[in-house]
Amino acid sequence: MTRISPILIAGLFALAVFGFAEAGASDAVTPVNLEKLNTDGDEDDPFVAGDGLSLYYASKSGATWGILVSTRKSGKDAWPAGKPVVGLERNKDYDRRSPFLIKGDLYFASNEVPDPSLKDLKNFDIYKRAGMQAPIAVLGISDKSDELHPWITASGKEFYFSRRTDDGWKLFVAAGPTPGPIGKAKRVGFPAGFHHATLSKDALTMYLQGPLDDDRTGIFHSRRDKVGAAWGKPVAVDALNSAEGKRGDLSPCLSADGAKLYFVSDRPGGKGGLDIWYVLTSQLK
Repeated sequence: MTRISPILIAGLFALAVFGFAEAGASDAVTPVNLEKLNTDGDEDDPFVAGDGLSLYYASKSGATWGILVSTRKSGKDAWPAGKPVVGLERNKDYDRRSPFLIKGDLYFASNEVPDPSLKDLKNFDIYKRAGMQAPIAVLGISDKSDELHPWITASGKEFYFSRRTDDGWKLFVAAGPTPGPIGKAKRVGFPAGFHHATLSKDALTMYLQGPLDDDRTGIFHSRRDKVGAAWGKPVAVDALNSAEGKRGDLSPCLSADGAKLYFVSDRPGGKGGLDIWYVLTSQLK
C-alpha cells in the first residue's frame, strides 16, 4: 500500500483551506463608505449622474434638508465633500431633497409653500428645473399628498415616484417625459412600504427599499420580463442588508452602467447618522 507523505497531506490541506477562503472572499459583499463625502449628520437620496462624475444627494443640517453635489475628475477618484447646488441650498423653512438628473433637467422634491397663507397645506411635491430656470411643479404627478423619490427610465417613457397614501408610502409609475406629457399615474402594485425605486438601464431590474420583520428598512429587488409587464414580488437582498443599524438600509441608486449600487445606511463603520455607501452589483448576484 502506498503511503502519503505527511508533508503532502499538510500541503493539500492548506491548499484546500486557502482555496475556500479565496472563494469566500470573492463572494463577499463589501460595501464602501463614502467617507470623504459623509458627515456626522444625515446624508440621503443619492443619485449619480450618467457620466459618473457628479453625485447629487440630500443633506440635513439643523431641521431641514438641502441638495448638494459632489464632483470628481475621474471614475477612479473618491467622492469629495459636496457643495450646495446653486438655487437649491438648504432653507430653514422647508426641505429640498430627492434629486434626479436626466438630459440636463433636474427633478427634486420640496415642501416649500410660496404663499404663507397656505402653510397648513404644506406637503412634498416633485419639481423640475431645466438648466437655471425657475423650478416648476410636475403637475402630472403632484397632488395634495406627499411625493418623493423621482426616477425616470433611460428611455424616458416611465416616471417612477413614491407617494404617501392612507396605507403608507407606495410606489407609483406615470407616463414619462418622452414623448410626454407626464401623467396618468398608477400604483405599481407593491404593498405599502415598498418604494423609492431605482431601475437598470434596460428597465427590467429594480432595486427599492422595503420593510423588514424587525421594524427596520432593507434593500429589495424585483424583476420583470419586458417593459410594461408586471413586476415580480420584491425579494430582500439579504447579502447586503445589515442587522446592526437602527434604521437599516435604504434609498438605493444604480449607477448608469449598473456596476454599482449606492445606498444609505446607519450601519457601523460610517461617519454617524445616515451615510451613503456603495457596493458592486456583481457581488449581489
